[in-house]
Amino acid sequence: MLRRFVPLFLLAVAALACSQGPAPLAVVANAPGTFDVGEPQRLMVALIEADTSEYLASPNLAAEALLVAPDGQELSMEADFVWTVPDVVGIYLIHTTFDQVGTWWVKLKASGLSESTQYSFIVSEDADPMPGIGDPAISVETRTTADHELEDISTDSDPEPAFYTTSLDEALGSGRPTVIVFATPAFCESQTCGPMLDQVKAVAEDHARANFIHVEIYENAHTATEQDLLIDPAVDAWGLPSEPWVFVVDQNGIVTARFEGTLQEGELESALRSLDT
Repeated sequence: MLRRFVPLFLLAVAALACSQGPAPLAVVANAPGTFDVGEPQRLMVALIEADTSEYLASPNLAAEALLVAPDGQELSMEADFVWTVPDVVGIYLIHTTFDQVGTWWVKLKASGLSESTQYSFIVSEDADPMPGIGDPAISVETRTTADHELEDISTDSDPEPAFYTTSLDEALGSGRPTVIVFATPAFCESQTCGPMLDQVKAVAEDHARANFIHVEIYENAHTATEQDLLIDPAVDAWGLPSEPWVFVVDQNGIVTARFEGTLQEGELESALRSLDT
């Protein structure tokens, strides 16, 4: 069974068990095993009040991240705020490239708050099971409205029909850029699938020359019991360890960008514009 995009609340509970003081908690929200050395990465970090578990990240609260490499080198960089559930929960996003394999640490210093606790994560040598930037996209057949009712292949409450008219393998062979959204709005424990899919739908309106495809995580998403859910074969083929994910693929079938969990304003637009040059 796919391990879903871990809810930040559960991560906070785990971190609270190890907390010894009132300092805010820094909690990495990325799925483990998705950081590779030498490639651009998006590190997502929640900032949580230790005593109340309140999420402290805010668009009005500037923050700086401090990364500690396996060899002890310290790197300071800006942390950008981004909503995961609009106007409800947000995190800080750090764009960086890791130059060492091993255990890294991250902590945050937000304006007016004491420095957070630090949180560890692992950077590996090309251990990521998914297609990375520069890799060929995986061509696999996905369900479309040619053979299925729309409500049977999407749990989006307001689905965009155009996202379900073309199979992924056909899109990758079309000679056009392709955006793939792997998400399950109805079963996403983190509640980020619906908002991320909505962000992609908004961007799609201005990029008619690109293919946009939503792949539901479960092939039987309307089963009576959650325990009977079956992973869609396309999700297995792409090696997804969590959800949601968005991938951008160029006209030659090469992955040029990928986004886990949430999209910062302008990120997807920028990735698509780069394919127009």
